[in-house]
Amino acid sequence: MKGLVLIFFLPILALAQEEQRASQSDNSLHYYLSLYSATDSRDASTAELLGFVDKLEAKKDGFKHDKAFLNYLFTKTHQRFLRNYTEYSSFNELLSKGYYNCLTATALYAILLDHFDVPYQIIETNYHIFLMAETTDGQVLLETTDPAHGFTDSNNEIEKRISIYRKNAIQKTNKDKQYYHFSFDLYNDVNLDEMLGLLYYNHAIKAYNNRQWVNSISYLEKASTLYQSPRLEEFSRIILLSVAESRLDTSLKESYIRKIQTVRKNRIEVVANASSNF
Repeated sequence: MKGLVLIFFLPILALAQEEQRASQSDNSLHYYLSLYSATDSRDASTAELLGFVDKLEAKKDGFKHDKAFLNYLFTKTHQRFLRNYTEYSSFNELLSKGYYNCLTATALYAILLDHFDVPYQIIETNYHIFLMAETTDGQVLLETTDPAHGFTDSNNEIEKRISIYRKNAIQKTNKDKQYYHFSFDLYNDVNLDEMLGLLYYNHAIKAYNNRQWVNSISYLEKASTLYQSPRLEEFSRIILLSVAESRLDTSLKESYIRKIQTVRKNRIEVVANASSNF
């Protein structure tokens, strides 16, 4: 396993209902911003983003069409917060430094779409993740790593992009690296809680690539409690084999292996319990 790199809701009543929806939306925004930014154990300031959301709120009613507002939201968010693509950057780094990747950028847009009650899907493939949004003017695909052409509302272009995503091909950014090819094909809807699991998963991969076994196992454990995915099962086998083949001290190696086996056992139990509920 040497050199291997892994790639993630009467007028007074109506007003009361509207205020309740706004309150729920605000609560959700704060809740997920807090959870996502804390995945690398450091809370980033959310003040700038919250101020940005307030400005979007003020402008929203000025747009005659949902799609126009969504285009504005997409463009302004990218200009304001997504400055430098960095493969394994965290959500905290997105907020504090403008470093982003397809996972953290998609997480940010998903939170914003959720806040503004735009119906959406987060779609996870083997090596990529993107958003589909539904407006009164039709579907929009949001490719968060493409500031120039990432807002796609042409049905033909959407079909072309999805066809490419479904191929689950690795886009190799470094020819000197050896990339791992998953043994499965993913095309899954992911919710905001499962997205949190994927953020932890990315931290596990980064720690693994840096041979930080304890951190990788810890992040994998957190990820597995939030999202049951084939990628977690496959990665747990990879790290188990890597530790077993390493030159670590025997007692340390045995300790790591027990931790990984515990994560795998807990995952199997969660899957079994979930299956029994149907």
